[in-house]
Amino acid sequence: MSVNGKARWTCRTHVANVATDDTLEIAPLNNLPVIKDLVTDMAPFFDKWAQAKGQFKGARTRADEFARVLPDSPQRKEVDAAIECIGCGVCYSSCDVVAWNPAYLGPAALNRAWTLVNDVRDTANAPRLAAVAGDAGCHACHTHVTCSERCPKHIAPTAGIAGLKRAVAVAAIKGEL
Repeated sequence: MSVNGKARWTCRTHVANVATDDTLEIAPLNNLPVIKDLVTDMAPFFDKWAQAKGQFKGARTRADEFARVLPDSPQRKEVDAAIECIGCGVCYSSCDVVAWNPAYLGPAALNRAWTLVNDVRDTANAPRLAAVAGDAGCHACHTHVTCSERCPKHIAPTAGIAGLKRAVAVAAIKGEL
């Protein structure tokens, strides 16, 4: 919910830390349709995740040996924090670009795309990079950093979005987009 104008993880927000002048204003999350009272429809948030190709696509089957990702590999280290996203929507609700451009994929969807771009087991990087390269993708981010400031898990989606911008540029230079 929004507490005193800022999206917060309300189950972990202490009133004493956010009340100003002994007042507290509670509202639904911004940038999402309101169903009733404080309840928002999270479907657009998760639809953006799907549009950013945020689903893992592997090549192995159940018959194959278990794939291992080494914790000290460069790709894994690149996304250590980003994989902790809980899908709460706080970053999406805090994002000015989402407010200005409803087609923008948003920080959570782009963060998820970034984690998968760095997953050595994933096989869908080409369509994923194409999905996040468009007008509503990573290049639409204005780097206001409110998503990073408000994330209850202390994730910096702007860092992942910057990584996506680099990955898209490299793919474009190589003629892969």
